Amino acid sequence: MTSMNTALFDQAWDRFESWLADRSPADHAALQPPATAAEIAGLEEQLGFALHPELRRLLERRNGVVAPETGDGAGQEFFPAGGILPLGHRLSSTAEIASVHKILVVVGEDNAEADAWDEEEPAGHLHLCVPFALPNDGGVAFVDHRPGPTYGHVYEMGIGSGDLDGTLWGAGLAEFVGAVTDALEAGAPFLYYWPDTFEAPSGRTCVTWEVRA
Repeated sequence: MTSMNTALFDQAWDRFESWLADRSPADHAALQPPATAAEIAGLEEQLGFALHPELRRLLERRNGVVAPETGDGAGQEFFPAGGILPLGHRLSSTAEIASVHKILVVVGEDNAEADAWDEEEPAGHLHLCVPFALPNDGGVAFVDHRPGPTYGHVYEMGIGSGDLDGTLWGAGLAEFVGAVTDALEAGAPFLYYWPDTFEAPSGRTCVTWEVRA
């Protein structure tokens, strides 16, 4: 991948963050600072291969999001800021990526033993799928690192529900982030996920996503 491709990701991400800062400041404030070079190198060592340049660049921009405010039943309100991607996916840190990747490897090995999936499908090479965001329901959004035509593709998969078919979210992170920002700006759907607003009793707001057929 050339520096121009990485520049396209930067353009898409700048536009996304600009929208958050202007229209959903609580979500923007939930973004963590960049990952360090050591954190990224450590992640690649654990994965056993280099990160796709767009995913590396995402981590160089933001190392996940802070945990949501879950409330304590004694006046502290629930406030899920940071679920900025469709299905409420939250950006993962380098440590979270490494941890969830280990789970994907195990799931992939189980499928391989059962001969359940073609290697051409994402579920057939989960050891080469690197998660970058998680929702609250056991799903995962990941970047395909298998060499070939799907290298860099972005998928979402319902691991927790047993849905391993996967849904293509974009040919790359730049394309995906751009499409999500288009949806946010227009109040229109990304696939069948519609952006909406969660408002806490205090009046604070953050982005949510609704599934509409």
